[in-house]
Amino acid sequence: MAGTVSISVKQVSAVARASVKKAIEGSAAPFLIPNYTVGFIPPYWWLGIVIRNPDSQITLAAAQKLATGVQNDVANSVAELRNGTAGIIFVGGHVTIGFAPPPETVIQE
Repeated sequence: MAGTVSISVKQVSAVARASVKKAIEGSAAPFLIPNYTVGFIPPYWWLGIVIRNPDSQITLAAAQKLATGVQNDVANSVAELRNGTAGIIFVGGHVTIGFAPPPETVIQE
């Protein structure tokens, strides 16, 4: 097993925003416009697109495709995130589409 790796939110923020923008432009995902925020969601530092109260146009397939695209693009620029897990979280009427960093990665503010 690999040792612990630390990366900072600042280190990955610019890459993440660019990756999200690229993924959104490359998808046919009308549920994103204009109601989304890009961020890191503690306590697990899930990196994702948070959509508040999405309408019924969102599908699991489209959300997962977007999550995988964001994770792949970020991982191409930040090698420590290559083994992250892309996915979707539905909680409290909101949807987070993105990925969790690998277990050995510690995200620091």
